[in-house]
Amino acid sequence: MSVRPVNTDQFAVRVRKMGILWLCAGAILIARLFYIQIIQHDKYVQQAAGTRNVSQTIKAARGEIFGHDARDAKTTLFPLALNRDQLLLISDNRKIDEPDRVAALIATSTAMSSEDAQLLAQKLSQKNRAYQLLIKDVRPEIADTLTEEFKANAIRGLYFDREPARLYPERELFSQVTGFVGRNDQGESIGRYGLEAFFDTQLRGTNGYVKTEKDPFGGWIPVATSDFTEAHNGEDLIVTIDRTIQLKLCEALAGGVTKYSARSASGIIMDPKNGQIFGMCNVPNFDANAYQKVSDAKLFNNDTIFSPFEPGSVFKLVTMASALDAGVVTPQTTYVDGGSVKRDGFTIRNAGDKSWGRQTMTGVIKESINTGTIFAADALGKDLFKGYVEKFGFGKKTGVELKVEESGNVKSLAKSGTVFLATDSFGQGLTTTALQLVQAYAAVANGGLMMKPTIVYAWRNAAGISTLEQPHEVRQVIGKKAADEMTEMLRIAVEEGHGRLARVPGHTIVGKTGTAQIAGAHGKYTEDYNHTFIGFAPMFNPRFVMLIKFEAPHAKYAESTAVPTFGEVAKFLLEYLGVRPDKPIEALDKKI
Repeated sequence: MSVRPVNTDQFAVRVRKMGILWLCAGAILIARLFYIQIIQHDKYVQQAAGTRNVSQTIKAARGEIFGHDARDAKTTLFPLALNRDQLLLISDNRKIDEPDRVAALIATSTAMSSEDAQLLAQKLSQKNRAYQLLIKDVRPEIADTLTEEFKANAIRGLYFDREPARLYPERELFSQVTGFVGRNDQGESIGRYGLEAFFDTQLRGTNGYVKTEKDPFGGWIPVATSDFTEAHNGEDLIVTIDRTIQLKLCEALAGGVTKYSARSASGIIMDPKNGQIFGMCNVPNFDANAYQKVSDAKLFNNDTIFSPFEPGSVFKLVTMASALDAGVVTPQTTYVDGGSVKRDGFTIRNAGDKSWGRQTMTGVIKESINTGTIFAADALGKDLFKGYVEKFGFGKKTGVELKVEESGNVKSLAKSGTVFLATDSFGQGLTTTALQLVQAYAAVANGGLMMKPTIVYAWRNAAGISTLEQPHEVRQVIGKKAADEMTEMLRIAVEEGHGRLARVPGHTIVGKTGTAQIAGAHGKYTEDYNHTFIGFAPMFNPRFVMLIKFEAPHAKYAESTAVPTFGEVAKFLLEYLGVRPDKPIEALDKKI
């Protein structure tokens, strides 16, 4: 065998080539490492951190809302707005093979309407949707049934998720007081209307935040204090409204709307000594749990604070109490009524075109005589009358803790014509809210001292510690002497005048009726009327002031609608609050 000689020159060339290749590969590797580790260092650090770091918001629990028993100093609570988890039915449409069959199965199990079943099928047919919300707030027993159906039919791509939700156990009873929790444009939960909106910040609390890293097994590594912010849950709100009183008030209003064929009704019950509101209701209302189904957004408004109206003769209390306080009239001051007066070319008449002849100021309130109230307003004069109306709180929001409150319109007080003073004196030509009127009557019931209306009884923090809300005095509107004189005049209006159906055996009820023509478009009056009665009881040491109002009932005067409804609720209240009779119990003459 012969040995082939090695060409050392060729071998050396090949070695050099290999060396050059290795050098080039090393240079490329070094350049790549330089590019990754130096040039794009920040990018890859962020990518690594993204797979290792965890950042999460810790959501605060929303404070809950409770009512309390007006008779119980220890505060028996009634839930009005609670937190709960709601089940959501979710689909991954990429895994849904037969959307129509799946929709039919779900619709059958949930007793869904044919229209909703069609919408469900359309949602399931959107093939590229990885997350499709099908049904909100699925009841647990329905969820169990659906889960079994999905298993039995080998249906993939459907599952249940949970999210926090608000529950209103009383449904319609408190809806225009509590409002509801909805979502803003960013998808965040936010209070809408009523208490939920007014106290959204306090109820919502403050979210927390955690920033940490995962270990190789996916567990969280303990974090430094600087990387953790604790969530602070919202405070619980305890309101002054008593569920039993609210239920009776709303039932009476609803019954009155049906009985008198009224368009709507409103009612307020308030303690004149501290301004606490025991009841506040409007008919119609809505179910706060199903606010999305409300077709008319006007139902979200609380008419007792949102919808000013011309009050009519219930406003005569303001005029007469002011004149008494100013000393320009007394209860015995007389004038001669001719049935009408003329102002600026306008003729202003009494209700029913009646003429009462010589009358005292007490008779003016008893018979609700327009010309007599004009007489008292003239005695006051325009400037003094305007000052008293403003002292009584009209033209300004009461400040009650609810969204959304209106201030009413008393701009006519500043107009120069004498006709405006005349019509304003008996509550036509200016507007007020129901709560403003209750606040004014409460001031008279409280010896002339006005209290700020409030719906807040207490706040309770996460530790269970409650902070009671303190009453707030607004001002001394009139003196006690004038308040007592006005109260006696209101007593006569109930005992002998148009308020007789408000009487309760064994108790002295005081109050005033109001029947006011409703203004329509362009300031023209319609053929419809608002019927209102406002009163308080008992006469001495009153426990409550109450307003009852019906819009456009099919009856002529408030004495046949608002007055008997007031009497019905007043009888219940006096028994419920344990008020002892202040006079002998006698049968009442129900004739008007």
